[in-house]
Amino acid sequence: MAGLGAPLQPEEIQKRVQAGRLGKRIHYFSEIDSTNLFAFRRAQQGGEEGETVIAESQTQGKGRMGRSWFSPPCLNLYLSVILRPKLAPVHAPQITLMSAVALAETIQSFLASPPSIKWPNDIMVHGKKLAGILTESSCEPGRLHFVVVGIGVNLNLPSELLPESIRDRATSLLILTERPVDRTAFAWQLIQDLDRCYGELEGRGFPWIARRWESFFELRGKRVKVEMADQSLSGTARGIDGDGALILERDGGALQRIVAGDVIPLEP
Repeated sequence: MAGLGAPLQPEEIQKRVQAGRLGKRIHYFSEIDSTNLFAFRRAQQGGEEGETVIAESQTQGKGRMGRSWFSPPCLNLYLSVILRPKLAPVHAPQITLMSAVALAETIQSFLASPPSIKWPNDIMVHGKKLAGILTESSCEPGRLHFVVVGIGVNLNLPSELLPESIRDRATSLLILTERPVDRTAFAWQLIQDLDRCYGELEGRGFPWIARRWESFFELRGKRVKVEMADQSLSGTARGIDGDGALILERDGGALQRIVAGDVIPLEP
């Protein structure tokens, strides 16, 4: 196993990956502004589906809703892939939930018990965030050109290096298991799982993916608050609909479809 702080081995990842589309070409950087930014530019320039960007550190790591992603060198995994799904733009969120299933299944193989997914795509363990996904797409009416899936996973990040502002809300596999993770092995496993789940989305349809996403969704039937750009709502989480939107049952019994926002568990 590679030691704590050892660089990734992109040649080994490429050699071990047996995916159909993802990971055949890997762009590897010791430092980059953002793997998503590079992948997006590559896609605009005609980059092929499955091209994968991996970096040891990011100077402008991106999270959801304009947040930054803490990206120290040689400890975690920062990875982005280019996908060109045959989906209408309205169905692009299916890619986000598919990616969350793949990531949760990869993480599950490194833990004694499965993680949970906080809608739509944060991977949680014991109430703390372990990994996140940022999907960015290019489309025009009726046509989805490409989707970039960016993934950040806290692997070998010790608790003392977590910024104080997120120390009570974030965790890592090292903190959870008390042993370092082979980041190269994790990376190729994630690429394999992403490729498999992407193929299942195409071949079996979103309901197949949605059922597996729901199996990781521990907030079903629980009271939550949803913070959106212009309002905050509370109610009971009832799962997701056919497009991946969160179904929130308001206190009066009305069902509301949520397409974007932050979900915060409420005390029972």
